[in-house]
Amino acid sequence: MNIKLDVEMTPEEIRRLMGLPDVQEFNREVMAQMLKKMQEGVEGFDPMAFFKPSVMGNMDVFKQWMDAFGTFGGKGGGS
Repeated sequence: MNIKLDVEMTPEEIRRLMGLPDVQEFNREVMAQMLKKMQEGVEGFDPMAFFKPSVMGNMDVFKQWMDAFGTFGGKGGGS
């Protein structure tokens, strides 16, 4: 049996439904800080180093999300 369900939702509605935080203001602030440092010509400024601590700390969460979406997609999820 196949069941197809079409739901029309905005990205904002999906974010709220899934309980994800609103990071728009955070993103604006991070980008403003990066732009300021780039404009000031800070020697040795590495944009990737700027994000590394937050990205590396969230890799387990990212893997869990990917596993969950794999399960929903019928791929079984997991390793």
